[in-house]
Amino acid sequence: MPTPSHVHVAAVALDQTVGDWSGNANRVIGAIHEARHRGARVLLTPELSLSGYSLGDRVLRRGTLEHSWAALRSIVPHTGGMIVFVGLPIRHRGVLYNGVAVIADSRIVGICCKENLATGDVEYESRWYAGWPRGQVDTYDAPDGTRVRIGSLVFEAEGIGRFAIEVCEDAWKGIRPGSIYALSGAHLMFNASATWFVLGKQAMRRRMIRQISEEDVACYVFASLLGCDDTRLIFDGSLMIAQSGDVLAEGRRFRFHGFEMIDQVVDLDAVARRRMGMGSWRQQVEALHRGEFGPLPEIVPLDGDYSSREAAPAPMPFWLRGLAVDSAEPSLEWLVQEGLFPRPIGDTDIPHLELELALCLAMRDYTKKTGIKGICLALSGGRDSTMCALIVQRMMRYDRPELDAAALKAEVHKRFITVWMETENSSEHTRNAAAEVAAELGARHIATSIQDAFNLNVALTEKMTGIDLDWKQTAHDIPLQNVQARIRGTLVWFVANLYDFVLLTTSNLSECAVGYCTMDGDTAGGLAPIANVPKSLVSLWLDWAARTHDLKSVQRVFDVPPTAELRPPDRKQTDEDDLMPFFVLDQLMFLFVQRGQDPLEMFETLWPSMKGHYGGDPRGLAAHIRKFTKKMCQAQWKRERFAISFRVTAFDLDPKTGFRFPPVQAPFTEELAELDQRVEAMIG
Repeated sequence: MPTPSHVHVAAVALDQTVGDWSGNANRVIGAIHEARHRGARVLLTPELSLSGYSLGDRVLRRGTLEHSWAALRSIVPHTGGMIVFVGLPIRHRGVLYNGVAVIADSRIVGICCKENLATGDVEYESRWYAGWPRGQVDTYDAPDGTRVRIGSLVFEAEGIGRFAIEVCEDAWKGIRPGSIYALSGAHLMFNASATWFVLGKQAMRRRMIRQISEEDVACYVFASLLGCDDTRLIFDGSLMIAQSGDVLAEGRRFRFHGFEMIDQVVDLDAVARRRMGMGSWRQQVEALHRGEFGPLPEIVPLDGDYSSREAAPAPMPFWLRGLAVDSAEPSLEWLVQEGLFPRPIGDTDIPHLELELALCLAMRDYTKKTGIKGICLALSGGRDSTMCALIVQRMMRYDRPELDAAALKAEVHKRFITVWMETENSSEHTRNAAAEVAAELGARHIATSIQDAFNLNVALTEKMTGIDLDWKQTAHDIPLQNVQARIRGTLVWFVANLYDFVLLTTSNLSECAVGYCTMDGDTAGGLAPIANVPKSLVSLWLDWAARTHDLKSVQRVFDVPPTAELRPPDRKQTDEDDLMPFFVLDQLMFLFVQRGQDPLEMFETLWPSMKGHYGGDPRGLAAHIRKFTKKMCQAQWKRERFAISFRVTAFDLDPKTGFRFPPVQAPFTEELAELDQRVEAMIG
């Protein structure tokens, strides 16, 4: 076995687009040239880096496989003197696999495939791919006649020793293929990933990668996709290099331009020495060779010497490791350095900043990759539409960091239109709030009255039906509210079409859950940027954003409680009066969807902490659970029609990719009866 020494490795996060074969290949080639310029001998690109990850049913087309392989062949000549990992879909024996091609010195030397498929939640890889059988090795016949080994492979070369790769989900499972490869002698492990963003996930990744490198006594190199390649899922471009429990290098996430790359000279001799001194390691190696862990991977020898003449940085002395304090989130510190964040990033900033960056990156990629010229928004003066407006402005700030404040306002004015449409039910307060937000951000703002259109719709409907419509009639309340929202939806669509802009819809996750929205009204639009953000978080983020980005106009938005302003002013309509307190609704939504709890379980979970809120009367919480459960079931037909959204929190209600709930069902009738019995027993 070649003796491992110092090797210079690199990992890159790429913003790829599904089906952009030449563009994707050129971005990989650009990364290869940059890695070579830095002195790296090995480069890791993300999962499915040539095709884009979110292929959907496009992966079932023959052209996808042929174009992916042709793109791979176009990369091969650029890899002289280097080892490069490139991801693409592979069809072998008539079965699709999620593969990584290993290129060494301008030759494809092997293909490794994902063993553990990401299936569940928003991931449906088993719809298209099979997981590679552990330990199996075969010969792959490529579309162009190339024959290469495929399967559970470990590679070895002079200067690098043995190395291997696993693919994304493989690292998240307790029984990892990488552990077998490490026991088979691989000192250097790679993970090509497309791990999608969710709030707080980076800290989880960092803990996992440190633990893997510690347990496998290895150098572990991790690279993920960047950007939004098929809407909904957002990739933040996480990059890490860890060795024996320490993170040696970590990349900048949420980069809006080009690619992000990290590189590091690693000391594999240190890994080998540490393994030799561990009795438990020797015992497991012996168990592997006795066949206790299944078949051994095939070893593929490579020609050439890939060692580095550079020295690895000296490790931190062991007595200082416990005293070292990392930055709260090192992958975001670049924002401060480049003047895109006004102060050092603290722990309380991280979730809000991640949310902002994720939504901005997703919206930038969606509009750019689909050729959208600008954005239109019905700005009501409320919290949801204000958050959408701020995200649009922040997106342009990140996308054009070179612009000063005046130039940024001019850019926003050119590409962003806001529309205020009032009736007699609208307040002067929200009219002024919308105007002030638009002015501070720089949007082109249109303000108009739709009262005449509302009156005309009422008169026509009365003529058609012979019914005199009256707010005092309970049966007329919802129709009279909804027609206002639908008139607004029609007119703002008209404006968006006139300028060829995309129309944003402002529904949040809480409203999606209970259907507190008007179909073809406030749900009108082609993109729903905050549909995965609960109302409680909308308010928290807005407060943070106003303080962080010094936005004075947002305070006016907070001066009144959230309201649709669809009923006459004397009725003092508020969203929470129509529904329930949002802090209650959002917890019920979490327990119902994420935890899968039924009504009685939800009550038992929440009652101890909410007893005081309800004055000790369990009937209040039970009534809210009953209301939530029925509305959750009744609103599924609305969720089937919502616009495209982005996933940023732990769960979503998108029936196309997330929470798949039946539109027709008994709305937990028996389960609610159990809740009623429990409450009756409590009040005696």
